[in-house]
Amino acid sequence: MSLERRLTRGLSFQSRYTWSHSINDGSVGGGESSGPENVNCLTCDKGPSVFDVRHNFVANAVYELPFGPGKAYLNGSGAMGKVVGGWSFSSIALWHTGHPLTVKMDLGNSPSIVGGQFDGFSPTYLLPDANDQTDQRPDVIPGVPLTLPNPRPLTPTTGTPLINIAAFQAPPVDANGNFTRYGDAPNGLIRALDSWQVDLALTKETKLTERVSMEFAVQAFNIFNHVQLADPGVLTLFYDPAATSTGSLTDPGNFGIISSFNNFNNNNDNNASPNTGTGLPRQLQFMLRIKF
Repeated sequence: MSLERRLTRGLSFQSRYTWSHSINDGSVGGGESSGPENVNCLTCDKGPSVFDVRHNFVANAVYELPFGPGKAYLNGSGAMGKVVGGWSFSSIALWHTGHPLTVKMDLGNSPSIVGGQFDGFSPTYLLPDANDQTDQRPDVIPGVPLTLPNPRPLTPTTGTPLINIAAFQAPPVDANGNFTRYGDAPNGLIRALDSWQVDLALTKETKLTERVSMEFAVQAFNIFNHVQLADPGVLTLFYDPAATSTGSLTDPGNFGIISSFNNFNNNNDNNASPNTGTGLPRQLQFMLRIKF
Protein backbone atom coordinates (compact mmCIF):
# COMPACT_ATOMS: atom_id res chain seq x y z
CA MET A 1 0.00 0.00 0.00
CA SER A 2 1.44 3.37 -0.96
CA LEU A 3 0.62 7.07 -0.73
CA GLU A 4 2.33 9.64 -2.93
CA ARG A 5 2.20 13.42 -3.37
CA ARG A 6 3.94 14.84 -6.41
CA LEU A 7 5.84 18.10 -6.12
CA THR A 8 3.33 20.82 -5.23
CA ARG A 9 4.34 24.17 -3.71
CA GLY A 10 7.77 22.74 -3.10
CA LEU A 11 6.61 19.65 -1.19
CA SER A 12 6.62 16.03 -2.31
CA PHE A 13 6.44 12.81 -0.34
CA GLN A 14 6.01 9.07 -0.68
CA SER A 15 5.05 6.44 1.86
CA ARG A 16 4.76 2.68 1.57
CA TYR A 17 3.47 0.01 3.91
CA THR A 18 4.12 -3.69 3.33
CA TRP A 19 2.51 -6.60 5.15
CA SER A 20 4.22 -9.94 4.62
CA HIS A 21 4.19 -13.35 6.23
CA SER A 22 6.69 -16.11 5.51
CA ILE A 23 5.82 -19.53 6.93
CA ASN A 24 7.83 -22.75 6.83
CA ASP A 25 8.73 -25.76 8.92
CA GLY A 26 12.35 -25.11 9.79
CA SER A 27 14.21 -22.99 7.24
CA VAL A 28 16.74 -20.64 8.78
CA GLY A 29 17.64 -18.79 5.57
CA GLY A 30 20.33 -19.29 2.96
CA GLY A 31 19.03 -22.78 2.17
CA GLU A 32 19.77 -24.25 5.60
CA SER A 33 17.18 -25.76 7.89
CA SER A 34 16.92 -26.97 11.46
CA GLY A 35 16.04 -30.51 12.43
CA PRO A 36 12.32 -31.05 13.17
CA GLU A 37 11.39 -31.60 16.78
CA ASN A 38 9.39 -34.68 15.84
CA VAL A 39 10.37 -36.29 12.52
CA ASN A 40 6.93 -37.89 12.35
CA CYS A 41 5.13 -34.55 12.60
CA LEU A 42 6.60 -31.91 10.31
CA THR A 43 3.45 -29.80 10.66
CA CYS A 44 4.30 -29.47 14.37
CA ASP A 45 7.26 -27.31 13.29
CA LYS A 46 5.15 -25.00 11.15
CA GLY A 47 5.70 -21.38 12.08
CA PRO A 48 7.05 -18.02 10.88
CA SER A 49 10.42 -18.05 9.14
CA VAL A 50 13.33 -16.49 11.03
CA PHE A 51 13.41 -13.73 8.39
CA ASP A 52 9.68 -13.01 8.63
CA VAL A 53 9.20 -9.26 9.11
CA ARG A 54 5.44 -8.83 9.34
CA HIS A 55 5.06 -5.04 9.07
CA ASN A 56 7.33 -2.64 7.20
CA PHE A 57 6.74 1.11 6.74
CA VAL A 58 8.93 3.58 4.81
CA ALA A 59 8.28 7.26 4.14
CA ASN A 60 10.31 10.01 2.49
CA ALA A 61 9.71 13.70 1.89
CA VAL A 62 11.40 16.63 0.15
CA TYR A 63 10.59 20.29 0.80
CA GLU A 64 12.11 23.08 -1.29
CA LEU A 65 12.34 26.24 0.79
CA PRO A 66 10.34 29.13 -0.77
CA PHE A 67 13.28 31.47 -1.17
CA GLY A 68 15.32 32.56 -4.17
CA PRO A 69 14.69 32.92 -7.90
CA GLY A 70 11.41 31.42 -9.02
CA LYS A 71 10.12 31.13 -5.44
CA ALA A 72 7.64 33.19 -3.41
CA TYR A 73 10.12 35.15 -1.28
CA LEU A 74 13.45 36.91 -1.77
CA ASN A 75 13.28 35.93 -5.42
CA GLY A 76 15.76 38.41 -6.81
CA SER A 77 18.35 37.13 -9.26
CA GLY A 78 21.35 38.85 -7.69
CA ALA A 79 23.78 37.76 -5.01
CA MET A 80 21.02 37.52 -2.40
CA GLY A 81 19.11 35.11 -4.61
CA LYS A 82 22.15 32.84 -4.91
CA VAL A 83 22.61 32.82 -1.13
CA VAL A 84 19.02 32.13 -0.06
CA GLY A 85 17.88 30.10 -3.08
CA GLY A 86 18.29 26.41 -3.80
CA TRP A 87 17.80 25.15 -0.23
CA SER A 88 15.77 22.02 0.49
CA PHE A 89 15.03 19.67 3.38
CA SER A 90 14.65 15.95 2.83
CA SER A 91 13.97 13.07 5.16
CA ILE A 92 13.44 9.33 5.16
CA ALA A 93 11.89 7.32 7.98
CA LEU A 94 11.50 3.58 8.38
CA TRP A 95 9.88 1.25 10.88
CA HIS A 96 9.50 -2.51 10.93
CA THR A 97 8.55 -5.21 13.39
CA GLY A 98 11.08 -7.67 14.79
CA HIS A 99 12.07 -11.18 13.77
CA PRO A 100 10.35 -14.25 15.26
CA LEU A 101 12.34 -15.99 18.00
CA THR A 102 12.24 -19.69 18.91
CA VAL A 103 13.23 -20.95 22.35
CA LYS A 104 14.98 -24.33 22.24
CA MET A 105 15.88 -26.99 24.79
CA ASP A 106 19.40 -28.40 24.52
CA LEU A 107 19.69 -32.06 25.44
CA GLY A 108 23.06 -32.79 23.87
CA ASN A 109 24.96 -30.53 26.29
CA SER A 110 22.78 -31.26 29.30
CA PRO A 111 23.91 -33.41 32.29
CA SER A 112 24.23 -37.07 31.35
CA ILE A 113 21.63 -39.65 32.34
CA VAL A 114 22.28 -41.21 35.74
CA GLY A 115 21.31 -44.87 36.19
CA GLY A 116 19.25 -47.17 34.02
CA GLN A 117 20.11 -48.63 30.64
CA PHE A 118 21.25 -45.26 29.28
CA ASP A 119 23.52 -44.40 32.23
CA GLY A 120 26.12 -41.84 31.14
CA PHE A 121 24.42 -41.08 27.82
CA SER A 122 22.92 -37.80 26.60
CA PRO A 123 19.27 -37.07 27.55
CA THR A 124 18.44 -37.29 23.84
CA TYR A 125 17.91 -41.00 24.54
CA LEU A 126 14.96 -40.00 26.72
CA LEU A 127 13.01 -38.64 23.73
CA PRO A 128 10.09 -40.70 22.39
CA ASP A 129 12.14 -41.53 19.26
CA ALA A 130 15.64 -41.19 20.85
CA ASN A 131 16.67 -39.06 17.85
CA ASP A 132 19.74 -37.01 18.67
CA GLN A 133 19.66 -35.00 15.40
CA THR A 134 16.59 -32.93 16.19
CA ASP A 135 15.98 -29.49 17.71
CA GLN A 136 13.86 -29.76 20.83
CA ARG A 137 11.66 -27.09 22.36
CA PRO A 138 10.35 -26.79 25.94
CA ASP A 139 6.79 -26.44 27.20
CA VAL A 140 5.17 -23.03 27.63
CA ILE A 141 3.74 -22.37 31.09
CA PRO A 142 0.24 -20.91 30.60
CA GLY A 143 -0.41 -17.48 32.09
CA VAL A 144 3.25 -16.49 32.46
CA PRO A 145 4.43 -13.53 30.33
CA LEU A 146 6.82 -14.61 27.58
CA THR A 147 8.75 -11.35 27.60
CA LEU A 148 9.97 -8.92 30.22
CA PRO A 149 9.72 -5.12 30.11
CA ASN A 150 12.65 -2.76 29.55
CA PRO A 151 15.31 -5.14 28.18
CA ARG A 152 18.85 -3.82 28.33
CA PRO A 153 21.79 -4.89 26.13
CA LEU A 154 24.64 -6.98 27.49
CA THR A 155 27.17 -4.21 26.89
CA PRO A 156 28.08 -1.83 28.35
CA THR A 157 25.78 -2.93 31.19
CA THR A 158 25.25 -6.41 32.61
CA GLY A 159 22.06 -6.76 30.58
CA THR A 160 18.47 -7.61 31.40
CA PRO A 161 16.64 -10.24 29.33
CA LEU A 162 13.92 -9.74 26.78
CA ILE A 163 12.65 -13.32 27.17
CA ASN A 164 11.25 -14.56 30.48
CA ILE A 165 12.94 -17.85 31.41
CA ALA A 166 10.19 -18.50 33.98
CA ALA A 167 7.69 -18.95 31.13
CA PHE A 168 9.21 -22.30 30.12
CA GLN A 169 9.60 -25.76 31.55
CA ALA A 170 10.67 -29.17 30.30
CA PRO A 171 8.03 -31.57 28.92
CA PRO A 172 6.68 -34.17 31.39
CA VAL A 173 8.54 -37.45 32.01
CA ASP A 174 7.46 -40.89 33.18
CA ALA A 175 8.69 -42.80 36.23
CA ASN A 176 11.85 -43.79 34.35
CA GLY A 177 12.68 -40.22 33.36
CA ASN A 178 11.65 -40.64 29.71
CA PHE A 179 9.81 -37.80 28.04
CA THR A 180 6.17 -38.71 27.48
CA ARG A 181 5.85 -36.24 24.60
CA TYR A 182 7.62 -33.41 22.83
CA GLY A 183 7.61 -29.80 24.01
CA ASP A 184 4.62 -27.67 23.01
CA ALA A 185 6.41 -24.32 22.47
CA PRO A 186 5.88 -23.49 18.77
CA ASN A 187 8.44 -22.09 16.37
CA GLY A 188 8.57 -18.29 16.27
CA LEU A 189 6.67 -17.92 19.52
CA ILE A 190 8.22 -14.56 20.46
CA ARG A 191 8.93 -11.42 18.46
CA ALA A 192 12.10 -9.38 18.75
CA LEU A 193 11.88 -5.62 19.29
CA ASP A 194 10.62 -3.26 16.62
CA SER A 195 13.13 -1.07 14.83
CA TRP A 196 12.80 2.50 13.56
CA GLN A 197 15.05 5.27 12.31
CA VAL A 198 14.75 8.80 10.86
CA ASP A 199 17.35 10.39 8.56
CA LEU A 200 17.45 14.08 7.65
CA ALA A 201 19.35 16.18 5.09
CA LEU A 202 19.72 19.89 4.33
CA THR A 203 20.85 20.53 0.76
CA LYS A 204 21.89 23.70 -1.10
CA GLU A 205 22.29 23.81 -4.86
CA THR A 206 23.89 26.86 -6.46
CA LYS A 207 24.18 27.45 -10.18
CA LEU A 208 27.68 28.73 -10.93
CA THR A 209 27.43 29.02 -14.71
CA GLU A 210 25.01 27.95 -17.39
CA ARG A 211 26.45 24.43 -17.37
CA VAL A 212 28.03 24.07 -13.93
CA SER A 213 26.39 23.97 -10.50
CA MET A 214 27.55 23.15 -6.99
CA GLU A 215 25.63 21.06 -4.46
CA PHE A 216 26.35 21.12 -0.73
CA ALA A 217 24.56 18.96 1.83
CA VAL A 218 24.58 18.12 5.53
CA GLN A 219 23.15 14.66 6.15
CA ALA A 220 22.21 13.23 9.53
CA PHE A 221 21.55 9.50 9.80
CA ASN A 222 19.50 8.33 12.79
CA ILE A 223 18.91 11.97 13.69
CA PHE A 224 17.24 11.09 17.03
CA ASN A 225 20.09 8.73 17.96
CA HIS A 226 17.49 6.03 18.63
CA VAL A 227 19.00 2.83 20.03
CA GLN A 228 18.01 -0.13 17.86
CA LEU A 229 18.60 -3.39 19.67
CA ALA A 230 19.13 -6.67 17.83
CA ASP A 231 17.76 -10.11 18.64
CA PRO A 232 18.88 -11.94 21.79
CA GLY A 233 22.03 -13.96 21.19
CA VAL A 234 21.17 -17.01 23.34
CA LEU A 235 17.78 -18.67 22.85
CA THR A 236 18.57 -22.16 24.19
CA LEU A 237 18.03 -23.61 27.67
CA PHE A 238 19.76 -26.69 29.12
CA TYR A 239 17.70 -29.62 30.36
CA ASP A 240 18.55 -30.62 33.92
CA PRO A 241 16.09 -32.95 35.71
CA ALA A 242 17.60 -31.97 39.06
CA ALA A 243 16.59 -28.31 38.57
CA THR A 244 13.01 -28.88 39.64
CA SER A 245 12.56 -25.33 40.94
CA THR A 246 13.10 -23.92 37.43
CA GLY A 247 11.07 -26.43 35.43
CA SER A 248 14.07 -28.72 34.91
CA LEU A 249 15.68 -26.06 32.74
CA THR A 250 18.83 -24.04 33.43
CA ASP A 251 20.26 -20.89 31.91
CA PRO A 252 23.50 -21.58 29.97
CA GLY A 253 24.40 -17.93 30.47
CA ASN A 254 22.85 -14.71 29.14
CA PHE A 255 19.66 -16.44 27.99
CA GLY A 256 17.29 -14.05 26.26
CA ILE A 257 19.61 -11.07 26.72
CA ILE A 258 20.26 -8.79 23.75
CA SER A 259 23.99 -8.76 23.11
CA SER A 260 24.27 -6.53 20.03
CA PHE A 261 22.66 -3.78 18.02
CA ASN A 262 20.52 -3.99 14.92
CA ASN A 263 23.34 -3.66 12.40
CA PHE A 264 25.15 -6.57 14.09
CA ASN A 265 22.02 -8.74 14.13
CA ASN A 266 22.85 -12.47 14.04
CA ASN A 267 19.35 -13.42 12.88
CA ASN A 268 19.62 -12.38 9.23
CA ASP A 269 21.56 -13.02 6.02
CA ASN A 270 22.90 -9.49 5.65
CA ASN A 271 26.30 -9.55 3.98
CA ALA A 272 26.85 -5.80 4.24
CA SER A 273 29.37 -4.34 6.61
CA PRO A 274 27.93 -3.77 10.12
CA ASN A 275 29.38 -0.26 9.97
CA THR A 276 26.94 0.83 7.27
CA GLY A 277 23.18 1.09 6.95
CA THR A 278 20.51 1.33 9.62
CA GLY A 279 20.95 0.54 13.28
CA LEU A 280 24.00 2.71 13.90
CA PRO A 281 24.32 5.63 16.34
CA ARG A 282 23.73 9.11 14.94
CA GLN A 283 26.11 9.96 12.11
CA LEU A 284 26.70 13.34 10.43
CA GLN A 285 28.01 13.60 6.89
CA PHE A 286 29.01 16.63 4.81
CA MET A 287 28.91 16.48 1.03
CA LEU A 288 30.15 18.80 -1.72
CA ARG A 289 29.52 17.97 -5.36
CA ILE A 290 30.17 19.75 -8.65
CA LYS A 291 27.63 19.02 -11.38
CA PHE A 292 28.39 19.77 -15.03
